[in-house]
Amino acid sequence: MLRLPENLCDWTYISQGHNGVKMHTRLTVVSKDICFPDKIVPSTGKVSDFESSDFLIEEDETTYVMDRGYPSKKNVTDWLNKGISFVTRITKNLVLYTVKKYTPTLPNVVRDEIVNFGISDIPVRYIEFTDDKDRMYRILTTRFDLTDEEILEIYKNRWIIELFFKWIKGHLKFTKIWSTKPQGIWNQMFLALIAYSASLIIKLQIGTSKTIWPFFRLLQTYLYLSRKEFVKELNRKKKKSKGPQKVPIPPTKKEPVYGDVALVRKTKKKK
Repeated sequence: MLRLPENLCDWTYISQGHNGVKMHTRLTVVSKDICFPDKIVPSTGKVSDFESSDFLIEEDETTYVMDRGYPSKKNVTDWLNKGISFVTRITKNLVLYTVKKYTPTLPNVVRDEIVNFGISDIPVRYIEFTDDKDRMYRILTTRFDLTDEEILEIYKNRWIIELFFKWIKGHLKFTKIWSTKPQGIWNQMFLALIAYSASLIIKLQIGTSKTIWPFFRLLQTYLYLSRKEFVKELNRKKKKSKGPQKVPIPPTKKEPVYGDVALVRKTKKKK
């Protein structure tokens, strides 16, 4: 959810004192350190996550990892019928019928079962586990080829998308809008993701070890330099600080020579 000014964007009204839009995002995870937005669906704030899933979840060889906002009874049934691979957290109100039980390999896994979901006769896997704070998680997946530990690791890595949104909101200044009209807001979403993706591509091409935010700042600063000059600035080493330095004490002044042609009365400076 991206909050917007209440007095400027009436069309984004959600509730009293709460205006906003959403950027439903399909994020492709390449590794633990690299991910990029593959597709987005902009919407007003009242559009739920599961309503956008028809546009984001497509038939391919991808395993979709989702939070509990996306799976509904209809959505899960459609995914199973289409043969879509997924790992998703589900709510308590989804009814499951146990077909077969597995022995969990981890102490925090409470249940690992083959179940039927609703009216569908296509089997699906259900894993129930607790975290370090004893909070319960219910996971539904089509990945029968993985261990329960691997399934848990996949779901835990879903946090990458939360870090991505934090990056977008904090560093690309998306909290400051350029337009109060719908198309202007949508354009700003796409431009923000273009900036992120372009800086990521250049970062990978150069092969720098800098994280995306310091690299993005340097790219902004030296945007009009040649590639050679930019790489030079990128690899420039910072000068090490010598720390606080002692102020040198000036040498004691010598008594001036007044000569014998002047009258002199010596006085001391007041401290």
